[in-house]
Amino acid sequence: KTMTQATAEVAKAAHGVQHATLVLTQHINAPLPQVFAAWASATERARWGSPSDTAAIVYDAANFAVDGRDSYRCGGKNDLRFRCEVHYLDIVNNQRIVYAERVNEGDTPLSATLNTVELRTEGAQTRVQVTIQITALAGPGIVSGTEHGTRAALANLARTLVPTHQ
Repeated sequence: KTMTQATAEVAKAAHGVQHATLVLTQHINAPLPQVFAAWASATERARWGSPSDTAAIVYDAANFAVDGRDSYRCGGKNDLRFRCEVHYLDIVNNQRIVYAERVNEGDTPLSATLNTVELRTEGAQTRVQVTIQITALAGPGIVSGTEHGTRAALANLARTLVPTHQ
């Protein structure tokens, strides 16, 4: 290949890349420690993290700790085609979770994200703010799909947590 052909191929591949920052907020009628615990537990995340009744999340490995890693599959209940890898970068108990996530479909990378989950008490509720800095590698639908899935998961989290007394 000539340098021009190689440059054209790189430019064509890069053209499909889209960057976005999503900031999503959910108020939850449960105490902050209970909300944090729901994020910390892979079992709980699998329960509330699926965006619909027809979707599923299956954890193959989970290590919720700074420098820990999770590996999970997700998609339709009978079609867990997406493979996700999480690397926890910062965790402050009952305050903040920062992690990087890579999503693939088979050998095809779909997205890479930096995610920040911030938790704080507001009256009797817990305010959850999720900031996702996403690099979508497979077209613009990845960003909208990430936003839709995260909004649905946060709504599920709010529905599934029953307030406990501290």
